[in-house]
Amino acid sequence: MTKFENTRHWLHDNFLTKPYRVQSVLFLFFIAKGFFHDTPQGILLGLFHIVVSPDILVTDYIVVGGFGAALVNAGLSGLVTVAVLALAKHEPLGLTMGTLGLVVGIAFFGKNPFNMMPIILGGFIYSRFMGVPFKNCILPAVLGTCLAPVVTQLAFVPNIPAALGLIIGGFIGLFIGFVINPVAAAMRKAHEGYNLYNVGFAAGLIGLCIFALFRNFGINYETANIWSNAYNTELAIFLLMVSAYFIACGLLGTSENLTLLEIINMDSEDHDYYKKHAEQSYVAMGLLGLFCWFFMLIVDGTYSGPIIGAILSVIGFGAFGKGLAGAIPVVAGAMIAAIVNYTITGIPANSSNFLLAALFSTCLSPLTRRFGVKWGIAAGFVHLSLATQVGIFHGGLNLYNNGFAGGLTAMVMLPLISFFEQNKWRSKNGMD
Repeated sequence: MTKFENTRHWLHDNFLTKPYRVQSVLFLFFIAKGFFHDTPQGILLGLFHIVVSPDILVTDYIVVGGFGAALVNAGLSGLVTVAVLALAKHEPLGLTMGTLGLVVGIAFFGKNPFNMMPIILGGFIYSRFMGVPFKNCILPAVLGTCLAPVVTQLAFVPNIPAALGLIIGGFIGLFIGFVINPVAAAMRKAHEGYNLYNVGFAAGLIGLCIFALFRNFGINYETANIWSNAYNTELAIFLLMVSAYFIACGLLGTSENLTLLEIINMDSEDHDYYKKHAEQSYVAMGLLGLFCWFFMLIVDGTYSGPIIGAILSVIGFGAFGKGLAGAIPVVAGAMIAAIVNYTITGIPANSSNFLLAALFSTCLSPLTRRFGVKWGIAAGFVHLSLATQVGIFHGGLNLYNNGFAGGLTAMVMLPLISFFEQNKWRSKNGMD
């Protein structure tokens, strides 16, 4: 056995087959890269600004705390999540990869370890109340941190002392973590699993209720529209590095001999590619990252905290439900909607809001895989139209706004698909 083979076997046994280790090394890279771009003092100050600033959509942490601090915050948020999952003895599968991708992605524009913890703790309380192991209900609690802005937002509302606002926000966070499991389970039935960001859909409804209560009690605040544009090249290179990392881990970590076409068409009845293909799913994740890089290049898009966050979530769900074959038609449909909008309003099709919605529209990839390319394109078209408008209903409190829009899109599309497909079958069989 050669030295290279010995090294590969060691990596396989001690690293590549250990998903939490693979992810943790990536998050440590985020932190190291953050310190490469800023001084320790600058990063500490930036993290302070990130923690004490409002977090509602859209608040780009690169603007709030600086590029280095935003990277460190994302890395720390990922490591905290890995630690919680490991302590709960959660066995990592495809949805775990997707969850980690979402956590570190949204940590570029709204999440930090401080505002995440009350919601995760609420999930733990729910597990104790129901008498079930925390590992069985931890993922919805972690994903429920998409409502993290609720924890801190009351500290920035006039006529409410900051300390009191934080205390109330903390208790609301506990409540969100407690109820997110049953609400998410119920909402999955509404879209039949065709929206991969199911917790985002559930959180949208919870956020809508909380925002309505705020308004009813006279609590008002301004939504945000903060985007960075000064690190386009750095973030493009960063994306290539993350994509290359996952491809390398996949190629070194498995002996499964899948062809490129098989990886692009990766499929599983329950969406869990990691459970079916193990480390080979890392290659699919990396290829999705490269697709997003080429997409941004083709549309001449500008990278920002929210955009790179969306791409990291796409990469994460490359192990759970998102394959290139399913994602491309949906993104194409979203961009068609953006182009149509441009012809009417003059808003550029490559504006950040449209690109964000197009990238997140990949949550509807299962629709393409189940019903075909034309329905994937239609779903992307509808999704972008909804995603750019529904934020007003939750006041920017739900960071998974596209998960909310994705759930609504699936609920609208499924009856239409059923109607047209049934009539097509009736016509084909001469039953009209």
